[in-house]
Amino acid sequence: MVKKIALCLLFLMLFPMQINAANTVKVSFIRQGNLWVYDNGTERQLSYARHASMPQWSSHGDIVAYAENDSLMIAPLKGKPLLVEHDVTHYQWSPVAEELAYISNGILVYYNVKTHEKKRVAVGVDQFSWFPEGDRFLITSAAALAPTGWGPVKLYTVSKYAGLDVKKVEAFTTLPAENDSFFAYTTSSFKWSPNGQWISFIAIPTASMSADANKLCIITKEGKAFQVVGDMLNVPNWFKWSNEEQVLAFIDGEGRFATENKKFTLKEMPVFKEHVFTPKGFADWDFTWTEKDNIIISRVPEAGWSNDEKKRPLPFLYSMDVKTNKQSQFTFPQKGLGDYAPVYHKATNQTMWIRTNRKQANLLTRVKDTKNDKVLISGLDLPGNYYELYRWNEVFSVYNLNS
Repeated sequence: MVKKIALCLLFLMLFPMQINAANTVKVSFIRQGNLWVYDNGTERQLSYARHASMPQWSSHGDIVAYAENDSLMIAPLKGKPLLVEHDVTHYQWSPVAEELAYISNGILVYYNVKTHEKKRVAVGVDQFSWFPEGDRFLITSAAALAPTGWGPVKLYTVSKYAGLDVKKVEAFTTLPAENDSFFAYTTSSFKWSPNGQWISFIAIPTASMSADANKLCIITKEGKAFQVVGDMLNVPNWFKWSNEEQVLAFIDGEGRFATENKKFTLKEMPVFKEHVFTPKGFADWDFTWTEKDNIIISRVPEAGWSNDEKKRPLPFLYSMDVKTNKQSQFTFPQKGLGDYAPVYHKATNQTMWIRTNRKQANLLTRVKDTKNDKVLISGLDLPGNYYELYRWNEVFSVYNLNS
């Protein structure tokens, strides 16, 4: 018996990654308009109404929130989908608990999944994000149009227990009013640097202007030292903090055509030192941090717009070291296929990404230091395509614990 126990312990020491990978990879995805999950090596369909999108994992990985047309739904991994609210525009899980916040008709609502209790937090809210501690929100009040022009966007903080008490809403900062170099109607959601000192977000003008240019901004956690650090499309997945350092990565560049003028850029805080990594003749899109200094990015040969889909280039993945600028091609898709939306799964040390011919999409995966690509999930839906910009968060989400 002692010898058998020793052999089992030795096996676990030699092969931890295989066991860990089998038990910890969770992906929520959309197939034929319905929500599915891949969990512990098996697929399971969770919804059947054929209008699902935007899956988001809860902090504990037990529940998926998703949109069903304009309604907010939640689907436990064990159980049936539940309607939370109609007419929802934005929703986000708490970073620390099974709590969900959302905006419905301009009202920010905090929802306790266990008790099903809803608490209205604040009115006049256009966008929000949880603070990292999960006790309050940073919220956006959109600009108002006056006879003299657009007023400024205002940001506030509010406790999740505010209960519509305006005395519990505190001013955070006011963005610049409309001028020749800056105009914002609202903002994107907010993202905090690893040390919590810096907050990044996109300042978004009216819809027609936003299609071509938005301002990527940074501000301190105290609401001070506001800076515009770049111009970019309104794609929240295109700006991400390093997991370890106060370094913000983003895709810089104006213009609605995704195949041109899109440069992968880093800003180091607090000196705002800038580095551009995209080689001449290429455009960069979705990316993921893998380790402290490593990025996997979707890259395409730069090209002007063509109405002929076959003449528009398809991307491949590149790996780059942002300290040394050493870059190498990571994937080699066959002709007619492109690789998009890389995601690093920290627990199992593997990179996942979408491979598609613009008609069908699969999720592929590769464990670090190998070249063994395999299809993890087949038959994902494709999101809408706007001048070759695909918002892949509409159709899949990988659960990453504390990443």
